Amino acid sequence: MFLLKEPGVNIAPTSFEAHAFNPELGSEVATGQISFDSWNLHFCSEDVTLRIPLPRLKVELGEGEDERIFFADPSQPEWKLYTLDQSILEHRALANESTVREQLSQIVTRREVSRRLKITLWCLAGFAVLAWLGWTATGFMARSLIANIPAEWEDKIGAEMLKEMQAEVAFVEDPNRAAQLATLAKPLTRTVGGTNLQFTFHVVEDNEPNAFALPGGHVIVHTGLIELADRPEELLGVIAHEVAHVTQKHGFRQVMSAAGPFLIFGVFMRGGNGLLNVLSENSGLLIQQSFSQEYETEADNVGWQYMVDANIDPRGMTELLFKLKGYEMSQSLARVTPQAFDSHPALDKRLARLEAKWKKLPRKTGFIQLKPIEAAKP
Repeated sequence: MFLLKEPGVNIAPTSFEAHAFNPELGSEVATGQISFDSWNLHFCSEDVTLRIPLPRLKVELGEGEDERIFFADPSQPEWKLYTLDQSILEHRALANESTVREQLSQIVTRREVSRRLKITLWCLAGFAVLAWLGWTATGFMARSLIANIPAEWEDKIGAEMLKEMQAEVAFVEDPNRAAQLATLAKPLTRTVGGTNLQFTFHVVEDNEPNAFALPGGHVIVHTGLIELADRPEELLGVIAHEVAHVTQKHGFRQVMSAAGPFLIFGVFMRGGNGLLNVLSENSGLLIQQSFSQEYETEADNVGWQYMVDANIDPRGMTELLFKLKGYEMSQSLARVTPQAFDSHPALDKRLARLEAKWKKLPRKTGFIQLKPIEAAKP
């Protein structure tokens, strides 16, 4: 509590080490002592003696990490005093002068606000670190769970999804059509290393140019896509992209991300028990969901590499993207680009990235010759 000044009462002087500087003295700083009487602040050094009446005294704190306390007199603007001794602010002479007391009150308020702000920022930083650690740990657990999904689980989920689709979608009954796709894609599917997938091809009677792949190696191609492709390399570019979604387990990764950290943590701590239920219950998302930009970009890159490794002209992927862009522009719909090349990111960006990959490709000739696939009959 600040004490009111009692007129006529002298306060025993107490000294505080301090410094005085004046721009006219250049970089020289006078070192001395600050003391008080009832009415004045005094500074004394070997060369400088200053007196500042307390009613005129201005008190300021240093900014940021500067812990100095500054004293000034507007009538002597060329001089400025400072000390590092924080206890000077508790001196009765300062507390008893109303103008100084008001300044000290403001200083205390600013310090408290600054202290609370620092505490708040530290708490926010701590929460951010905890959130990052939680996100990292959750990502690690999700990747670990997905990496260890047994092949029989993928087969089971894929078979169930295919069965559901067959009840709703018009599959082409002619087995020769699917066999042609399988024969065409054989050079590509042979290059998909590190998996035990046995790819099975299906044709759907649908004019929309679309294709997608299900867990377990089921590749579904619309007749509209077959009709849109002028070269077999273009058709294989789409298939390579969709196969990459499956081999990189994008569907499972996205389902796990949507499951939330608590569910992932629970499944992980139970050694993966319950994972099959989580994936099966959300199997519809594996078909209906739109992949993120990260997954679409990864599918482009991996699918492109599959084409290169199979010695198939990878420009087929780019050529069909151009056609899909034209198809998109020809439709009066907001989103008609098929899932196989959904606009995540925009087609123009994907085209630019794939064209840059073609320019960097060291070998641009000698690709295998592919037999065109039969177009769908009216």
